[in-house]
Amino acid sequence: MAYQAVAAVDFAKGQSARYKDGQCWTLVEDAVTLNGGKSSKGLTPNFSKVSSYVWGRPITIAALQVGDVLQFSNYSWIRTVTVDVTRPDGSGTTDSKDTGAVRGKPQHSVIVAEVVSPGVVKAVEQNIPDGQGWVQVIELVLLAPAESREELRQSTSKGDIVTVTTTTDVVKNPPKCYRPMDA
Repeated sequence: MAYQAVAAVDFAKGQSARYKDGQCWTLVEDAVTLNGGKSSKGLTPNFSKVSSYVWGRPITIAALQVGDVLQFSNYSWIRTVTVDVTRPDGSGTTDSKDTGAVRGKPQHSVIVAEVVSPGVVKAVEQNIPDGQGWVQVIELVLLAPAESREELRQSTSKGDIVTVTTTTDVVKNPPKCYRPMDA
C-alpha cells in the first residue's frame, strides 16, 4: 500500500483529545502505518522508548511537505522582538519580548500538517507539555530566518517619533526530517 500523506495528517488532526497512551510516538506511528507507511520500529536501529526514531527516507527541511515526520532531540527556538522608541528630544524606551518553543527532551515526534514558508511548519503533536498534552497543531520555526527590522516614523509638531522593531530568531538542534516510505 502506498503512503497517503494527507490521510495520515487528517488522521492525526482528527484526534480531539489524548490519543491512546498519550505518547507522541503513538500518534505519529499510527498516523503513518494506518495510512500506508512503514513502521518506525523496523527502520530505527536498536528501537526503544528512548530512541531517536527513523520514520523513512531522510530529507532536508527545505524539502518538507505535508505528511513528512520530524524527529526532535533537544530542539529550541527563541524569537526576540525588540521595540525601540526614540522621541524628538532624544529620550526613548526599549522593550524586548521572547517567545519560542522547546521540543525533544530527550526525543519528540510530530507530523507535518502544513508548510507555512521555508523553514516554518504547522505540525500535529501530542504530549506537550510532557505527560499531559492533548493532540494539537502548532507552528514551529525550524530554520532561523534573517533578522528583520521595521522602522516607523510618526511626525509631531516637535519632530519625528521613531519606532524600530527588530525580530531575531535563534534555532538550536533543528529536527531530523523524514519522508515516510510505502509499507
